[in-house]
Amino acid sequence: MLCKVNSLNKSTGILASFILVLALAFSLVAFSGCSQPQDDSQVIEQSLTSELNSIKDLDDSFVNEFSESINMSQLSMYGIDGVEFMKAYLDGFDYTIDSINVNGDTAEAQITLTCKSYTGYQQALEEAVTKITENPDELAGMSNEDINKKIGEIVTGSLDGVELKPTEPITITYTKVNDVWEPASSTSGDISAALMTN
Repeated sequence: MLCKVNSLNKSTGILASFILVLALAFSLVAFSGCSQPQDDSQVIEQSLTSELNSIKDLDDSFVNEFSESINMSQLSMYGIDGVEFMKAYLDGFDYTIDSINVNGDTAEAQITLTCKSYTGYQQALEEAVTKITENPDELAGMSNEDINKKIGEIVTGSLDGVELKPTEPITITYTKVNDVWEPASSTSGDISAALMTN
């Protein structure tokens, strides 16, 4: 029985995997100038806006792509629609581009992301797990299917009421190579760290 309840921890792992994949994909985006001459800071700002808006607008293709990339389908055994779960987690996502400073062939963009608190979700999930393990009679006599359904209810229910919280400001460093702005290799780590500590 406890093995089933302990599988609740998978949802936190899946969420962490999502954040890592999200951060990695975002960091691989390189920005090139258009045919019209544009200020470098404008190129970076427009590209950042396009990328971040795809998250903010909960674009279906974006959510589907990322849910597939981290195999959200494994949640289906608990009656959870992975795409809907990620949409619920990303509901309320927002961002600000705080500053963009260009210095020759290098640039720094500072952004702040706002989304459901990862630590808040972890805490809500842990509290739900504690509550159910303290009342083992609640699970006694339940079939595996019913237990899985209960786990799904806990995983999705733990998102309810999780507050939106801004991340610490994230600084993304860019280098211009052959007229293309490339983010530093550390970008994915910086973004995921911010998203997993808000």
